[in-house]
Amino acid sequence: MEPGHVSRPMGHTALILGDQLMRENPALEGADRVLFVESTGGMRRLRTHRQRVHLVLSGMRHFAQELRDAGAVEVVERRGAASLKAGLDGFDDVVCTAPNSASAGRGLERLGVRQVPSNQFLTAPEAFADWARGRKRLVMEDFYREQRRRFGLLVDAEGEPEGGRWNFDTENRKPPKERLSAPTPYRPREGAIDEEVRADVDALDLDLFGADGPRRFAVTPAEAKRALKSFVDDRLPEFGPWQDAMVEGERFLFHALLSVPLNLGVLDPLTAVRAAERAYHAGDAPLQSVEGFVRQVIGWREWVWGMYWLRAEQWPERNALAAHEPLGEAYWGGETGWNCLDRVVAGVAETGYAHHIERLMVLGTIGLTSGTEPWELVRWFQGAFVDGAEWVMAPNAAGMALFADGGEMMTKPYAAGGNYISKMSDHCRGCRFSPSEKHGVKACPVTALYWDFVDRHEDLLAANRRTRRAVASWRRFDDETRAAVHERASVAREELRAGAPRWEG
Repeated sequence: MEPGHVSRPMGHTALILGDQLMRENPALEGADRVLFVESTGGMRRLRTHRQRVHLVLSGMRHFAQELRDAGAVEVVERRGAASLKAGLDGFDDVVCTAPNSASAGRGLERLGVRQVPSNQFLTAPEAFADWARGRKRLVMEDFYREQRRRFGLLVDAEGEPEGGRWNFDTENRKPPKERLSAPTPYRPREGAIDEEVRADVDALDLDLFGADGPRRFAVTPAEAKRALKSFVDDRLPEFGPWQDAMVEGERFLFHALLSVPLNLGVLDPLTAVRAAERAYHAGDAPLQSVEGFVRQVIGWREWVWGMYWLRAEQWPERNALAAHEPLGEAYWGGETGWNCLDRVVAGVAETGYAHHIERLMVLGTIGLTSGTEPWELVRWFQGAFVDGAEWVMAPNAAGMALFADGGEMMTKPYAAGGNYISKMSDHCRGCRFSPSEKHGVKACPVTALYWDFVDRHEDLLAANRRTRRAVASWRRFDDETRAAVHERASVAREELRAGAPRWEG
């Protein structure tokens, strides 16, 4: 032994999961080696968008290269492993940050992997459970206001909100009556790692959804920093008023496009909202836009994270509306002739992205009113989007969009007909159907499904003060109108299943 050398026990192996690419990942503390496993079994378990696979693999390989270049620890990449178990073969004392899904956590337990608490979110599941305990009703607005005060965001010295209001939703829901055009968002520059990923994905012969394409989203901290600056400088000022607008040809409009780096762990949520807050104080962005963005990141995102873990074992089984319609080919790109659905799905296939209103009020509402089985649609949302994850989609899709939890996430089902889509988008222009028509040759399938839904769940909706007016309207329809609506809705479900037009009126 050399003079002055002190022996020490061998450190552990840090397992880094593809959606936990934090440079301060807790599993790295005290590690002698770092392991990245690219499991082909995981890639085949759920039909996934090609660009999502590319993003995750690119992020993992960029991180591995950074660690290798730093030279502080041994870096092992196991690419093409048949399973995570196979990728762990030969390693003892493996430590991983607690994963972002309940099933992944159980899988790591079975494999003997030690888990340490995560620092990826602002509110630990245990802290959220403590907050929720004893409350008669869990309301996101209450949680959001506490988050604002907790982190001192957009509040004065007394903890009161900037501008005297907590909520600017009424200003942030403008319909696109004018032609909107947004600045081009930041796009990362692909390099050798991306070329390598693309070639490897091609060689795997996976059953993937969607098109290949240039990588549009940040997968490293440096890229995330540039993406955040691009949003704050160029699109944040107009984000608030138009965040619910749906415009053909504007896939991203004024949205942040930061959900991917946030979900991968390469962008810290507080960093994102502090940058927006600074823009407000500097006079570079209006309060309503900044509040809307802060609400999404520290309010809704953290609320969804907490609600997922609060009901983690229940989400897959919940189906309060007894919805059992299979997920149709329309969601995989089959064209129904419905402009709204076909355009949104085509956009998802092209980019792996749709903003929150397209997800909720087109993809989600159609799933709700057609009676699609909740967990099938959750899995589609999880795989079809570049920012998809079970923790995101279980509360958002099953809870909010599909009301499968019976109202724990939302106070009413988010059902809507074609008139809502017509108001908030330009999808209805040029469509062969009229959003105001419930039956007949030009009957809008979304409108017919809405009224069919009202009939099927009449008792539930009549008991809710926010939806009882729809039931009253339905009860005023004559028998002939009701029969015609049901006929159109029945054919609409056939169109969704087949992914092809069926209606002749």
